[in-house]
Amino acid sequence: MPLNILGAAVFDGVDSIPYLRPVLTWSPYLAFIGAIKYWSGGPSNTWERNLHGKLYIVTGGTTQSMGTSVVLDMARRGAQMIVLCRKIDEWSEEWCEQMRELTGNELIYLEQCDLSDLFEVRKFATKWLDNAPPRRLDGIIVMSGDCEPWGLRKKKTSTDGIEIQMATNYAGVFHLLNLMKPSFKAQPPDRDVRIIVTTCFLQAMGKCNVEDPLWLHAPFKNSRELFSSSKLQLSLAMLHLQRLLITEAGNSAKDGRSGKNVTVTVVQPGLMRSPSLRRVVSNGSVLLLLILYCVILYPFLWLLTKSGYRGAQTIIYSITTPELEEVNRTDDEVKYIANCSIVNFARKEFYDKELQEKLYENTIKQIESVEKKMAAQRNQASKKETKDQKKNTKPNPKKASTKKD
Repeated sequence: MPLNILGAAVFDGVDSIPYLRPVLTWSPYLAFIGAIKYWSGGPSNTWERNLHGKLYIVTGGTTQSMGTSVVLDMARRGAQMIVLCRKIDEWSEEWCEQMRELTGNELIYLEQCDLSDLFEVRKFATKWLDNAPPRRLDGIIVMSGDCEPWGLRKKKTSTDGIEIQMATNYAGVFHLLNLMKPSFKAQPPDRDVRIIVTTCFLQAMGKCNVEDPLWLHAPFKNSRELFSSSKLQLSLAMLHLQRLLITEAGNSAKDGRSGKNVTVTVVQPGLMRSPSLRRVVSNGSVLLLLILYCVILYPFLWLLTKSGYRGAQTIIYSITTPELEEVNRTDDEVKYIANCSIVNFARKEFYDKELQEKLYENTIKQIESVEKKMAAQRNQASKKETKDQKKNTKPNPKKASTKKD
């Protein structure tokens, strides 16, 4: 059949074959669009590593984009997961049941932990650490994030009074990983423990506020600045966390462990058609979402951005690649992974160890200060509530005397 068509085209001309001329006319354009789509999709993870018997804590897993794709892939590989979510409700429970049905893995569990609330983060970490013997932990996969509309002119804060993006993207994640250090160090020296933290290419536009890392006293200019700065500061703090884990393990270990079995990795999954992108493009408006995003820009976004599944490939690569195992590492530095390959950091702050250490220490101090302030407020509210309850339950002397009469 192909030879007959080719012969007719050669001897009888192109016009003798129906629709061949339009096909030849449009083929270069379609090939060009296909090449762009293939390039923008990025590479796929090729490691076929099983995760049977491994236990991971996952944040941001319930998002209907990259997070869900990562959870599905890990569950199909046999991993047990503790998925942290802001609130356990009917929707989240239905999502969890759906993940179990799709993968045949019943070892997917939900735990409530709002990363924008430092008190909830401490409660979860304390509950996790308050266990003897120490619980198994093979890694923490951080994919959670908050990106507010860039046109937002009013500062939106968390329950602790921290700007919501800085609280969710930086303070909460930092607090969780810092509190979980005893669990990392308690793992056997032959266990490959991976701390994988996602970032965004917009961190290149961020600022590192070393003296005020939670931006409590900085003036609010726009949401974009705080989003990019939260991602930049988290990446910088992770570099110092890696050094702390190795140093503390070497100083306190009695069995010769090096601490290098616990690796911290910063992952940039690429530009995706995610809820954050929809919020930025639509500026939080439903009308703009329907017209601008879904109708006008979607063909271009489909062509130039990744789907959640394609973005998840870099995360899965970071979980499964043997390059991060202690036996294969040539140095102790944090690896930066983009498009399923290890790349170099671009900004000079990533090579300033003194800045990273100061940022880490100042963040701990500010978080402790905020926690003490909020604890005092909770105590006052509790005392007031107890006082009101006693006042309401106090017997009325007039009613008591009437009954006695």
